[in-house]
Amino acid sequence: MDPKHVYALAAAQGMSIIETESCTWVQKRRFFLESAPGHRRVRLRPGEAGKLFLRGVMALRYTCDENEGAPSFEYVCTDRNFGLESLASDARRRVRRGLEACDVRRIDCDLLRREGRAINCDVFERQGRAKWGFLTEQSAWDHYTKVCSTLPNMEAYGAFVQGRLIAYSLGVFVEDYCYLFHTHAFSDFLRYSPINALTFTVMKSALCRPTVSCVSQGFESFRSLPDVERFKLSMGFFKRPIGRRVLINPIALPAFLGPGAWLTHEFVKKFKPGLADDFSAFVQSIQSRVVNTRSQQSQHHAHSGSQNEFGATRSPVSPEGRELRSARKLPSGDPVNDG
Repeated sequence: MDPKHVYALAAAQGMSIIETESCTWVQKRRFFLESAPGHRRVRLRPGEAGKLFLRGVMALRYTCDENEGAPSFEYVCTDRNFGLESLASDARRRVRRGLEACDVRRIDCDLLRREGRAINCDVFERQGRAKWGFLTEQSAWDHYTKVCSTLPNMEAYGAFVQGRLIAYSLGVFVEDYCYLFHTHAFSDFLRYSPINALTFTVMKSALCRPTVSCVSQGFESFRSLPDVERFKLSMGFFKRPIGRRVLINPIALPAFLGPGAWLTHEFVKKFKPGLADDFSAFVQSIQSRVVNTRSQQSQHHAHSGSQNEFGATRSPVSPEGRELRSARKLPSGDPVNDG
């Protein structure tokens, strides 16, 4: 995907883009930046994070080599011969049922614009999530799907029962990756296993292409949802090790620790309940692993024999702020990637 298409997709989701020397960042939440695309390994240059902190950024999260960050993983499938035999027995049964009950095919974004938002709202209600953002607000959804229709490396798939769209999924192609986004289905039709059928169809279509080496179902997340993990593993994904780093602006650190974290959560909850839940999950998983980077920087340099920020093999640190090393955690979202 051309960089301009990445920017257009991020903007359509209400996110802004920041380019630095080493990385492209997307602002999924205000003041919080994440590296994009997620599979690229990032090595920040000295002072790069500090410049972002001076611009008001509170936290950075990015992917790095496995030995340069907190151990983590991404859910991927790289099977060139992907098919029904690649699935666990229960997933195979569900995919067969879904393909028999549903007509699964490519769809255009105009149909998605007209009928997809109702599916999103139903999913959010089923999951107990606040209905705000580009997936559930009509004008934002209209704009998002209009932008999607202009992107050459995005494909929409739908599952139909008696001619009605009851589920959909998006495949976004970036470099040699295919990311699965928003695989959503109406609650009343889950008995037909449309999510399994859609996921299988998009995966098989992508992995047949010589330009695609990997299908991704997202990264390890801060919430513990074992059912989601079981779904992904049963559908042929495996956990490929990566490194992940979270850097916190020193000015913002009190908001992530102790009483400050509780006060921040209560304040955010008044305005954005969904964001407050995300913040709480983030804080709970990392606040026990705060590393004072300035106190460990000398040890890091002595061990690595280098001024490179990422020379340490056990406790990589940053001279610009504090790093939060997250505890082990499971993925978040539906039995699919929420994007």
